[in-house]
Amino acid sequence: MNTRAYIDELAEKLRALPEIAGKLFADWRQKKEFLIPAAIIGALAILALSLWLSRGAAARRLAYDKQTEARFETINTKYVALKDQVDEFKRRAALSRQGIINALDGLFVGTGLKGKVATINPLGTKTIDGFTLEQAEVTLKKVDLNETVNLLYRVENAPMLLTVKEADFRNSFSAPALDIRLVLALTRAK
Repeated sequence: MNTRAYIDELAEKLRALPEIAGKLFADWRQKKEFLIPAAIIGALAILALSLWLSRGAAARRLAYDKQTEARFETINTKYVALKDQVDEFKRRAALSRQGIINALDGLFVGTGLKGKVATINPLGTKTIDGFTLEQAEVTLKKVDLNETVNLLYRVENAPMLLTVKEADFRNSFSAPALDIRLVLALTRAK
């Protein structure tokens, strides 16, 4: 087919286009009663599709929010536990107004080990972030195992913030007794 014939055929189709459009418009006017329900059904279908997509997005968002809430609860529980530990540390440090020698003296009198204390040597004082850390080396002679356990329990549960930094246990010449060397630290608020 040559180009001239092809162009003539296209021109004929273009001339017929207004007539075809007129027929379609006339058919549409005759079938107008079907067009309104079809438009309503189409609009409802579009609305249903958008609601279905929104429901999926909302379900994903709800699942994400539940995961976020679970993570927040975990973090909150850890925060509360750490806050309680810090508050307890600060409370016990605030109670420690006396020096380490007086604190140890009260500790040994309370446990009944005052007579078994060989030496108490202060090791010095350090200041760290608003707290004073005072250390002392204590040597005890001929302490039995039950007294050792009671002493360590009293150190851990003392009303002031008293901690064991070093501990050295050696057998004494008498079999059931121990010689103990402890480095204890007293932390107090400035």
